[in-house]
Amino acid sequence: MARGRVLLTVLTVLLVRISPVFLPGVSIEPRTLRVSTDAKAKKSPESLEPPKRPLTSFLRYMQEMRPSIVKKLPKGAPVSEVAKEGGRKWRGLSAAKKKPYEEAAEEEWDEYREAMAEFKAQGGVMPVKKKRGAKKQRDPNMPKRPLSAYILFTMENRPKIVKSLPADAKATEVMKEGGKQWRALTAAKKKKYETEAAKLKKEYAKEMDAYKAQLA
Repeated sequence: MARGRVLLTVLTVLLVRISPVFLPGVSIEPRTLRVSTDAKAKKSPESLEPPKRPLTSFLRYMQEMRPSIVKKLPKGAPVSEVAKEGGRKWRGLSAAKKKPYEEAAEEEWDEYREAMAEFKAQGGVMPVKKKRGAKKQRDPNMPKRPLSAYILFTMENRPKIVKSLPADAKATEVMKEGGKQWRALTAAKKKKYETEAAKLKKEYAKEMDAYKAQLA
């Protein structure tokens, strides 16, 4: 008799857990899910993601040519052999053939530098990397790298770009729009900035030669 009552109690508990339909008159309050407010919370500077570093001209070349390089090497060639052969082919390219990769890389690096500046302006914090040793401090007398044509364009047109966007536009959106407008420019309109950039590059080369002569 006792075992029967215990069995009945167990069955009742199971039925309650499965569905209230089996027990008329018994109401079961639905569970309420707690929604985290973390998603709504404003991102802290530490939560901002830094822009990703773009590919170099050589890596852009390798990305495009890797399949053909692998095809010409013995089957199962290690990655080091692929990289070695890619480097040999890259060094054998003429300046004219390297130019498209170098220009594309330079444009992406300009966008990266601007995005990084905006990231830091918003209070972004770069992830701390493990120290491999004392970092060599930059000589304050060393000439600064010249501005590229793209950077010269954005510096001149930034107020217009900002004005064309919504008032609450993020810095990354400003940078994205600047890159879009630069790519849409005709060769004739880009020439002004490219000429100025070339001039600055020559001045930088002269300054670097003088700087290296002082160190010698």
